[in-house]
Amino acid sequence: MQTDRLEFLKNLVATPTPTGFEDGGMRLLAASLREVGVQNLRIDRHGNLVSVLNPDAPVRVMLEGHCDEIGFIVQYIDDDGFLYMAALGGVTVPTVASERVVIQGRNGPVNGVFGCRPPHLMTAEERKKVAPLELRDIAVDIGAKDREDALRLVELGAPAVVDAGWRELANGNVSCRGFDNRIGAFIVNEATRRLAKEKLNVALYSVASVQEEIGLIGGYTTANDIAPQIGFCVDVGHATDANKKDRKVCGDVRLGGGPIVALGPVYHRGLVSRIDDAAQRIGVTLQHRVSARGTGTCAYAMRLTGEGAAVAQFSIPLRYMHSPVEVINLEDAMQTVDVIVETIKSLPADIDLCPPQP
Repeated sequence: MQTDRLEFLKNLVATPTPTGFEDGGMRLLAASLREVGVQNLRIDRHGNLVSVLNPDAPVRVMLEGHCDEIGFIVQYIDDDGFLYMAALGGVTVPTVASERVVIQGRNGPVNGVFGCRPPHLMTAEERKKVAPLELRDIAVDIGAKDREDALRLVELGAPAVVDAGWRELANGNVSCRGFDNRIGAFIVNEATRRLAKEKLNVALYSVASVQEEIGLIGGYTTANDIAPQIGFCVDVGHATDANKKDRKVCGDVRLGGGPIVALGPVYHRGLVSRIDDAAQRIGVTLQHRVSARGTGTCAYAMRLTGEGAAVAQFSIPLRYMHSPVEVINLEDAMQTVDVIVETIKSLPADIDLCPPQP
């Protein structure tokens, strides 16, 4: 990965974008597209960032990656100034016990910690369950003296994320919170930057969507607006190399093994075949995951909106999903960009997406 693009990715994942509060990430992504001359940019009333290349072409392709991450929202502040959070998205509660948290305060970021009782004060039975299972059982300590003091710093409804930053691991692997799915939004952005220099046969609508983690909301609203005939979703997928028993559920998927392309009834076989051919042309090895039914990505939203797009799903192998220490391989991410670019460049203006007619 080129140094400037690596720094952009680091900046993007360092920017908190919890569900419903994605503004900072959208501004970075928009600025990145403007750098290469993409003009048709807008942020809609929901907060989705949408750009379009070659808008007059009859075939509309939607390339989507959601920009939101799981997080928290301040729900209650007690008389002693301790905060209690509700989850934004699928938070695995025990993973946040004793973690640092950063809250969007009234005058800037406010630091806090998810406190945890000392084992010295627990009974033997309580020590078997050190990390609570319910978020309401973990207080966030921001150092406030009392409720009034806390309210001077933060307000009810303020968003927050775990404060777990970028860590380089061996062999091109990287750990950070929120790769689900800033890495997908990054890949869509990088592919659009490259495709802005190409002559396309299709209209390419690139979308960084909002609120995927609470119901694919941005995926549905943008698909309804764009009405694409083709949809490519870019998200993360479970790597099963760290926990091999998961292979019976998700297949044999490994970090560094290349992009994942989904197979199954939701995904258009003609598009999957085109992706396979594109990967072969540029020498990229793909991994595949079989999904017997729709999964919780915006590919499903595009498939079910209006007449329904023909969809394909790209996923970046990810370890420890929805935890503060998600791990990806950077080469997997860049190969996904390469395959998307090659696939979209090769789409003909008269592509036929229908099965054989009677």
